[in-house]
Amino acid sequence: MAAPRKAKLAFIGCGNFATNSIFPNIPFIPEIDLVAVCDIDREKAERNARNFGARRVYTDLEEMLDKESLDGVFVIGPAPQQYRLAPHVLRRGIPVYVEKPSANTSAEAKELAELAEAHGTWGQVGFMKRFADVYVMAKEIIEREDFGPLHMVKCKFAQGPYPQIWGIDSPKRSMLIGQLCHIFDLVQYFGGLVTKVHAFYHEVTPTQFAYVVNVVYASGAIGQLDLNSLECKQGFRDIIEELQLVGYETHVVCEDMLTLRWQAREDFVKSVPRAGRYLHTFSPAWTGIGNSRMTFGYYGEVRHFALRCLGEVDGGPDLWDSYWALKLGEAVYESAETGRVVEIPEAALAASSKAAG
Repeated sequence: MAAPRKAKLAFIGCGNFATNSIFPNIPFIPEIDLVAVCDIDREKAERNARNFGARRVYTDLEEMLDKESLDGVFVIGPAPQQYRLAPHVLRRGIPVYVEKPSANTSAEAKELAELAEAHGTWGQVGFMKRFADVYVMAKEIIEREDFGPLHMVKCKFAQGPYPQIWGIDSPKRSMLIGQLCHIFDLVQYFGGLVTKVHAFYHEVTPTQFAYVVNVVYASGAIGQLDLNSLECKQGFRDIIEELQLVGYETHVVCEDMLTLRWQAREDFVKSVPRAGRYLHTFSPAWTGIGNSRMTFGYYGEVRHFALRCLGEVDGGPDLWDSYWALKLGEAVYESAETGRVVEIPEAALAASSKAAG
């Protein structure tokens, strides 16, 4: 009996994020054959090849793409670097995985999405939250017939001071692009595309500030986003994240990507009706979160890329999703700066076309 086919994958970029968050999943995914790694710093490339089992090392991406027969390529680095390097892969018709966001602007993200389509291929973007345990559970719950349609999708994300990054002109824009693109994808993954935005901004220091954003989804649902770098002491240590999905007489709340509470429409006992609320809860023991890369979605997104390269799954967060996340972030910034409601007509058109198709 022939061994199952594996996806022949390679990496361009062996920096800190790729090495700490993406590479470590490779040994646990049997569908992956890591054939090569590439970095302009040969020492980093050799280290990752040695530690994660790649057979060959390159410092020139074109040489690697010329010599290797690949099913897909990870291109991982700062967004401007991904925007420059991913086209080398896409123009060869090879699927690409890039981290979030794919570029600094929605216009650049759109270029990448259109380039992939023009060359008959696709790209996945590292919106790992979609693969996190609690969000997978929440998606299953809200898609049940008895949950019904969503009427409100709200999210809070808070951390400490946020720096200026990637050549972006200010921390308040940097956070919208570099960090909050995760949240902009998450709420649209659950609620559908946002078509209208009204945002308010309050600044305490250039790196410590808050946005409050009211949104309207294409479905007619509404929502609110609380996005701030005020209430926590350290930027990438102290994080608060809460997602609320509200139906009719039912709701789901996910907290810190770890716990979930679901109030179903029907009480699960009838003997004490006066004492509700009756909640279904998920609160994992330490054994359930022992492998944090699985809990928080890194394993799932890497395996999904491999399986899609093999043609075994479809969908997942793609280059267009990066475009929509950045588009929402740009609308938030514009609304906060102008004080006006900002509409996103492209989202309304895309949602209408999807519904019709």
